[in-house]
Amino acid sequence: MAARKNVGQATRGVTFDTGMLVALERRKADALALLRACKLSRAKITIPATVVAEWWRGEHRAILECGTIDSVSPTIAERAGELLARTGGSNAVDATVVASAATRGDLVITGDLDDLRELARHVDGVRVERLKP
Repeated sequence: MAARKNVGQATRGVTFDTGMLVALERRKADALALLRACKLSRAKITIPATVVAEWWRGEHRAILECGTIDSVSPTIAERAGELLARTGGSNAVDATVVASAATRGDLVITGDLDDLRELARHVDGVRVERLKP
């Protein structure tokens, strides 16, 4: 899987989007292998707070322990809004994932490759890889 191979190439870490949390919740083999690869390479895992809000339904709290929850600062919120303006997008969660990852130069793992790659084209240092469905 391309995302697993690229974990070690992330500048500072890996940012998970909602699709990755859903895949971990469902115990998908590729998501579990990627999580293992992150742990083995000591890649810092970040989960933006907006991702938690989109995913959280009151269960599986242990999944959140795999990484650090990143709050949405005013700067990240503004960057996300600027990304939406540049791309004509409307998904604020996707935009905050990319804006958050840009602050660290992270690799983003997603199930929504096209939308996040389009957003990432407008920032430096962010690569986006798709988790297999």
